[in-house]
Amino acid sequence: MKLGELVKNPKGARLAGIYRISRFEVKTAKNGKTYGDCFISDHSLDVPAKYWDISNESVITLQENFVLRIEATLDHFKEAPQLIIDNVSIPSRQEIDEALKQLGMMASQDIEQLYEALTAMIAGVECKSLKQILDYIFVGDKLFVEKFKRHPGAVKNHHACIGGLLQHTLEVAASAQDYCARYARVNKDILLAVALVHDIGKVREIEVDAFGMPVGFTKEGKLLRHIYLGMEMVEQACRQVGVEEELRLILKHCIYSHHGQAEWGSPVEPMILEAEILHYLDNLSAKTEQFIREEDKALPGGFNRSYTLRRDIYRPSEEWT
Repeated sequence: MKLGELVKNPKGARLAGIYRISRFEVKTAKNGKTYGDCFISDHSLDVPAKYWDISNESVITLQENFVLRIEATLDHFKEAPQLIIDNVSIPSRQEIDEALKQLGMMASQDIEQLYEALTAMIAGVECKSLKQILDYIFVGDKLFVEKFKRHPGAVKNHHACIGGLLQHTLEVAASAQDYCARYARVNKDILLAVALVHDIGKVREIEVDAFGMPVGFTKEGKLLRHIYLGMEMVEQACRQVGVEEELRLILKHCIYSHHGQAEWGSPVEPMILEAEILHYLDNLSAKTEQFIREEDKALPGGFNRSYTLRRDIYRPSEEWT
């Protein structure tokens, strides 16, 4: 059961499933006994939890950012939901991956199938220089590829799950292909290429745990952020392949400007058509995924206050066919 659904139940409701420990600390109660103070998380909610009279064995198991099988009871503290943990255990890797998918903590589609779709897109690029760059990054660099396939698309907010970066990239690239079919003036190879590379710097920007879940920013991620890091990676690929200066500038400009404006993280606004389209397609993918997640937190016919989107999100009460 998703935590967002569980907390709507009355006190005493039971929880049994695989969840992430997003924060954990051992504390001492007034009676001198130790207990575990933590947050249990899935994509719908972070719920505070207590593990009273915790054993040394459970302290070792309940590590921050671990994914565990948890049995707990819903309680309330100062009118806010809180879980009382009864037992924790370590699931198998297969159980973890399956649970992560069900909880929205892993890309909804098969990661290898998504990667195959990406390489098929690259195979269709007609410009020789662009195809060489994309092959160098997404096929030839095996270490990068393995990281990219399972990397999250953000620390929080949109696509912040295992495989989220690959999923987001494919959404933007597929939309780019659809857009090019409607407008002959758009350079389809340029737009597809920048759609594929616009967020590659996130592999270096976002720090992940042992399972691939985001836990914060790397040192260079904090200092430089993914726009600069992505430009650096594209520059390296261009030098290796031997790409002309004009094409390098266009690719780097599209990365540099894809957030649209300075207050959103781009030092310059888009100055070419493909950069402008990339900005909106990137934002559309992000907003769509955010809406889906925020809508899932509401009951049918109800509202959810989204602090990410800064508004109330309504979930329709019926599905029409």
